[in-house]
Amino acid sequence: MNAYSIIRLSIEQGEESRMQESKMELMIQGHEIWLEKSKTKGEDAEVALVFGHNMRQDGIADAKRLKAFSYSPDGSKSDLFLIADETRYLLRFKTNKEGSYAVVVDMESSILCKTKDGNKRGPRSQFKDVTYAGAFHQMAKILCPVGGNGEYHGQVLHGILETVPSKPWCQVGQDAELQVFYEGKPLAFGEVKAVSRKEGKEMALVKTDDQGKARIPVTTEGEWMFLVRHKDPTKKVADMFDETVFVSTLVMETR
Repeated sequence: MNAYSIIRLSIEQGEESRMQESKMELMIQGHEIWLEKSKTKGEDAEVALVFGHNMRQDGIADAKRLKAFSYSPDGSKSDLFLIADETRYLLRFKTNKEGSYAVVVDMESSILCKTKDGNKRGPRSQFKDVTYAGAFHQMAKILCPVGGNGEYHGQVLHGILETVPSKPWCQVGQDAELQVFYEGKPLAFGEVKAVSRKEGKEMALVKTDDQGKARIPVTTEGEWMFLVRHKDPTKKVADMFDETVFVSTLVMETR
């Protein structure tokens, strides 16, 4: 490798490092991943994985940290491949029977530290002057109903923190009925934020009841994202991180 190649490699590595630090800061501040409809043609369905805030894109997620799956109406699970697009990732799957299909993307946990010198990735023990260290884990889910009377099983499919709706779509003028689960049990008094893609902003913030249930008014057509963020200080490791932060998004369309 000549001197020019070494300098260029160093610049590229520096740019990648700065981009990763920027993404870390955005995640700490509240950015998330979500899935949204891309297109459907016959039995071929496509959804897009997006990174940003309140259903407005801001950057792109790190593909090396992502795993994607689809669940068919009978509950069978398949791996999906992430297809790189210009500003997002696409996921394609078949919808060859009536019922509700679910696509899920997991973003593996990453330890993020706040220090006096900025945000860093890695355990607390690696850095000086750490004011906060958290392990962040994110999951995104979208429901894609096919037909009018197909199967839908309102149950936990995937992930430690998951929102399960009473039906796989929303209806303008009615409440979306949801139940939030953490470690397979209803999450009482958790906050659910509702965002309209059409409006591009938070439309409601509702707390679950003692059974983890919430009702959220759907006031406009299009896709809605329901976001839950749960901090668990019991999931900590000395000298590594102070708590684990789980973020889960669910997207549904109006009918």
